[in-house]
Amino acid sequence: MPHHTPLDKRSLGLEEVQLKLRYVFLPFLGFSIGAILFYNIVRLILDIYLGIWPLKDTVWNLVIPTIISIILVLVIMRSRIQFLRFELFADNSANIFYLVMILALFPSISISQSYLYKAIYDTVGISNISDIKLHPKQKYFQVDNKSVERQVVVSHISAREMGKSRHELKIYLYFTTPFYGDKDIWWGQVFTKTIDNNLVEKDKIQHIEGFIKISRQQYANKEISTADYFEKLQNSDTKHGYLEAIRLSGQQYINDPIILISQLGTLKEKADKELAKFFRFFIIGMFICLLLILKAKIDKKAFQQFKVR
Repeated sequence: MPHHTPLDKRSLGLEEVQLKLRYVFLPFLGFSIGAILFYNIVRLILDIYLGIWPLKDTVWNLVIPTIISIILVLVIMRSRIQFLRFELFADNSANIFYLVMILALFPSISISQSYLYKAIYDTVGISNISDIKLHPKQKYFQVDNKSVERQVVVSHISAREMGKSRHELKIYLYFTTPFYGDKDIWWGQVFTKTIDNNLVEKDKIQHIEGFIKISRQQYANKEISTADYFEKLQNSDTKHGYLEAIRLSGQQYINDPIILISQLGTLKEKADKELAKFFRFFIIGMFICLLLILKAKIDKKAFQQFKVR
């Protein structure tokens, strides 16, 4: 009968760790970095430079990153994940890896989109608000003369049910005001509030009316002069809310309205924060995946089937 010494067990354990790093973790790390770089290049070309794929921000920042994460894990990594086992979950072990890997990858892809938009653009200085039209592909502006028609305030309210059982109701209240000198350029601010969707109708209305009153006062007190720069909204659900407010008000405009949002600080500061956030989420996500992979055992039969493919 063969006798295994502690050294033999240690060698076998080290060999298994090397196999899991070589066939699972390092490929996942490489595919993840490649997917993030490829997606950012695609968006840079199609959306930012060429403008031929004008999808909503929610599609670029949430939907497509979710799809990429699912494809990478469930399709590309599937055969590699299936030879890993946890004693507690046995044949269902792969489902644990699928979930954790998708949740580890998705935030990084999504955050990279926010960083891309802040890193690729400059803040354009202009004298008059109408000069924004001379820079249709730019997104961030510093305006010398900035004043709005306070007597013209239009608003739009919408709601969205949230949660698995739709137990929460999120209220969105959009206020927007035209700039002096150009009816096509508007300054906007959105307020949000989440309430219990299970409340009786009377209580819901009371909460919403109170929210509208407070938000209206806050918007009236908001000083446009405090803005360090403005962000021009791209195609998004948020922009749609402002456009709906303008449309329902019957206000006249010549071209499609441009919506500007006040921003504080500098664009570089925000880009640096997004980059630090990206690395934080990416490193933590990959580290959790590494721990999970190292904790699992290799199913020798499934591993041999993987190698002969």
